Amino acid sequence: MPPYLQAVTTNSIYVLVESTTADTVTVDFGQTEAYGSIARTASIDSTTEGTFVHNVHLVDLAPNSLYHYRARVGENRSLDASFLTAPLQGTEFRFAWMADCRSGAEVHDTISKRIADANPGVSLYGGDLCLRSTYSSFKEQFFRPNEQALIARIPFFNAPGNHEGWKTNTMAFTQAPQSASGTQDYYSFDYGDMHVLVVNNELDHGEGSPQYQFAQSDLSSTQRAWKIVMHHKPAYCAGGHDEDERMKTMSQQVFEPNHVDLVLAGHSHFFQHNLVNGIHFMVIGAAGAPLYNPGTAPYVVKSAREYCYAIGDVTPDRFALMVYNEKGAPLDTLVLHKARVQSPGKH
Repeated sequence: MPPYLQAVTTNSIYVLVESTTADTVTVDFGQTEAYGSIARTASIDSTTEGTFVHNVHLVDLAPNSLYHYRARVGENRSLDASFLTAPLQGTEFRFAWMADCRSGAEVHDTISKRIADANPGVSLYGGDLCLRSTYSSFKEQFFRPNEQALIARIPFFNAPGNHEGWKTNTMAFTQAPQSASGTQDYYSFDYGDMHVLVVNNELDHGEGSPQYQFAQSDLSSTQRAWKIVMHHKPAYCAGGHDEDERMKTMSQQVFEPNHVDLVLAGHSHFFQHNLVNGIHFMVIGAAGAPLYNPGTAPYVVKSAREYCYAIGDVTPDRFALMVYNEKGAPLDTLVLHKARVQSPGKH
């Protein structure tokens, strides 16, 4: 399987390489195809199939810069690929969102290609990458050719779903950035002017739990212009799997007081835009999984029984999210504005 990208920051990124051996993997990288720098296996996770996923940490990178890389072990070499490091604050960027691919291979293939064509800097995935947590499910349903081509150059962050779960293969195939959580289980990261909290619904996130406490401290301490939360099971949802009470509690007691702008989720296989107490809750959970029928509720702004994904364009004072179906037809547009905060001494 070709190498792919995880946990991008302004100055680092992880290259994940699956191998049949624990022998050290070397990644050549640099700002041209001549490379010039190398990094080697930093840690290894085993899959249930007995293969080894090598986590290779590339560091001392420049922000918002294009890098080339290839992986090698022994005489085997991957093809050249490239990626963009995360931007600094004040820099416009684009991101993508999708969730619930599962067994809908043809739809997943189409959406992966459409995301690639949109050329985001980073992707956010809302879980249920495959139907089961088995090795074969990951390989047959998530690591498909179009998806592999996408994640070889566009790093993604995932909020685990109930189907792949937070189990051996999910842990092996994903790598989170370092954050104040001190764990891979749940975390947060900054990307330009956007701060993202990743909630893991497969672990305890009830009141008083370590994850709940981390969410509170994390959202209250960030100074980024846009606060985004991503997780699998939506707090507010009409139809499908309906509402999730634990996420409603976290939304009311943590997200609202900390002025979260947008919450992205999947789990129910349709598109639904919900607005509750000033927070936009988007259910965009149909990148291949069988479609459900959306319902009605006072908070529903718009619904569609459609396969879907989203593309976001972000600046310090404007956040625009376009939701599309798998054919590329627009389903909804969310545009938020904020006054740009000037640095001290600037007028």
